[in-house]
Amino acid sequence: MKIEVLNTGSELLLGHVTNTHLTYLAQELFSFGLRVERQVTVPDGAAIRTALAEAVQRADLVIVTGGLGPTSDDITRDVAAELFQRTLIYHDTIYQKICAYLSTRHVIISDLNKNQAMVPEGALVLENDFGTAPGLIIEDGGKVVVLLPGPPRELKPMWKNKVEPWLRDKLAALKRPPVHERIWRIVAVGESRVQDMLEPVLKDLGEFEFGYCARAGEVDFRLITHDAAALDKAAVIIREKIGDAIYAEGTQSMESTVIMLATAKGLKIATAESCTGGFVAHRLTNVPGASAVIERGWVTYSNEAKSAELGVDAALIEEKGAVSREVAKAMAEGALATAKADVAVALTGIAGPDGGTPEKPVGTVWIAVATQGKVEAFRKIFSTDRETFKYMASQSALDAVRKVVIQMHK
Repeated sequence: MKIEVLNTGSELLLGHVTNTHLTYLAQELFSFGLRVERQVTVPDGAAIRTALAEAVQRADLVIVTGGLGPTSDDITRDVAAELFQRTLIYHDTIYQKICAYLSTRHVIISDLNKNQAMVPEGALVLENDFGTAPGLIIEDGGKVVVLLPGPPRELKPMWKNKVEPWLRDKLAALKRPPVHERIWRIVAVGESRVQDMLEPVLKDLGEFEFGYCARAGEVDFRLITHDAAALDKAAVIIREKIGDAIYAEGTQSMESTVIMLATAKGLKIATAESCTGGFVAHRLTNVPGASAVIERGWVTYSNEAKSAELGVDAALIEEKGAVSREVAKAMAEGALATAKADVAVALTGIAGPDGGTPEKPVGTVWIAVATQGKVEAFRKIFSTDRETFKYMASQSALDAVRKVVIQMHK
């Protein structure tokens, strides 16, 4: 089944509104073993007519979002009716439902709202429980067009409660084989290296679709197949080849992994940051349940703060420099002792674009992890912009904490 998504709305192309529809619809469709082959975004107006006509020629199922409102720029309904040569018929029951919805919210009802009660002949009406614009499903000659309202708070429940039951019945009649997907999140290994390590040994197991998604400091490795048994065998090999560079399966973030592991062992974590400005703590505290793990954190950006807050010897900073193994270790040990935590992580570095030297170039960061009786530090160099530097440094720090936590016993 070829599927296209057509997003309408000038606000999307002007950058006033972020288009989140494709992400949601693609994920929901994949749960049925279906995949979006093309996505197009067009402004309000005549462009919708051309885009919809072209999409129907290519695809079996076209999902259109937006353009179902009452105003003059909302022409999706009219365009679809015109395309399939369907007469628009007024449904008073729909209009009364719209009136009831607006009246409970003390909104003045306009005659324009009657436009939303016009239904292409033979279309299936999808009631909107969170807005005024009903959705529509039009089937014609093996082609299907699903019209959905634009606001996510209306689109998502309509898709889940109205479209998915209809789609499930459709697919049951087609007896499609299930599609299986698994994702491994890998840190500090480039995507080309992942491919070299995995594809040659997996190709003989079965028919897989290989996928890679590289981000700063990590890569997702994805397998899609109809063969569940082959996927299980592949999972064993992937673990053997990649090892502890895999920090999660699925879409769990690094910070979620750290919080989950530390929570399971009852461990407390403290952070001490200079060059990352609290970004490690920010990522960790974005995870629900982080309060069970995060003891406290410091942003000691200046040398004085490192001494005053973490007890780092000023003479040590003077001798070795703030960006050094020794200072990073002292920061981690100070955070561990002061917070009475089980694990402390510290970062000190040069985010740039200025401040580097031949010995300590821009992008240098020292990361230290301390536990009771032990502290280790390592250096990384991330030659990139400040924001990406902060992210990659935080990723390395969290990965170091992850590996330490895995080895710990409370």
